[in-house]
Amino acid sequence: MATPSHCLIFLFLCLPAVLVKANIFGDIYPCPCKCSQENETSLHMYLHQFPALPGVPNRNEYGVINSTEPIGFGQMYVHDWLLTTGTSANENVVGRLQGFHLQAGQTTTSWYMAHTMVFSDGSFAGSTIEVSGLLGVKPNGQWSITGGTGTFASVHGTIKFTNSQSSTATDDIRELDIHVFHTPKAVV
Repeated sequence: MATPSHCLIFLFLCLPAVLVKANIFGDIYPCPCKCSQENETSLHMYLHQFPALPGVPNRNEYGVINSTEPIGFGQMYVHDWLLTTGTSANENVVGRLQGFHLQAGQTTTSWYMAHTMVFSDGSFAGSTIEVSGLLGVKPNGQWSITGGTGTFASVHGTIKFTNSQSSTATDDIRELDIHVFHTPKAVV
């Protein structure tokens, strides 16, 4: 025979399942808020760096802090690199990568970079993505995406980069594979 305490325990254990089955809370159970889903977007483009070296026409970076330290520790450049859909710098410019890079390694080449990817063409025009990470001696790597605006509000993700075979002494090209998660704009 069941005691009152056993019945009470059984009731507390089964009550949530009965309420869910009865759907008395409607559409708000179990989450009382309307959470928007994230969109996933993959982009493929090319970065064109025209280095601040003698004889390089159309430079898109300039030294702002020079260093006498070994391997240039502390040296800093500001940049306004091109983003295109192809390996040619004249091919469909879709935006720019604007920011700075700083030689942060004392014993090895390691450039810390912080920049804003500003889209100027296509469906993402006017939107931005905030990017940071390291660029070293390896031909490939990864940067983190920590924010954005417009279409890319509340964005997070990564950019995988690889040095392109099409690079020259005057156009250092990196192939970018961009993978982002972002919250769509709310419809009011």
